[in-house]
Amino acid sequence: MIELGQIIEQVLRKRKMWRQYKQCLIIEQWDQLVGKEIAAVTRAWYLQRNVLRVLVRDSTWAYHLTLLKPKLIEELNRYAGENLVRDIYFQIGLSREEEFS
Repeated sequence: MIELGQIIEQVLRKRKMWRQYKQCLIIEQWDQLVGKEIAAVTRAWYLQRNVLRVLVRDSTWAYHLTLLKPKLIEELNRYAGENLVRDIYFQIGLSREEEFS
């Protein structure tokens, strides 16, 4: 008997929507994928043309995350099961209200 998840995957693949689904999962699961400390000061914004845009609280965090970029890309692609993220662009612009929502 085929599981529901397999049926959904087959339908999404047939309609060429599987990669888009995986991209949405990366955005939705960002907090769990990067951990509490990074999640507290960032929000994944969108993923387009294999570049993930991430809002960051301040320039200090943006700098530190830039140093972690290769590891983050590796972890995100491992989660997705394919190379969906080629680069991450950290953009300052996360407000304190967004951090706690």
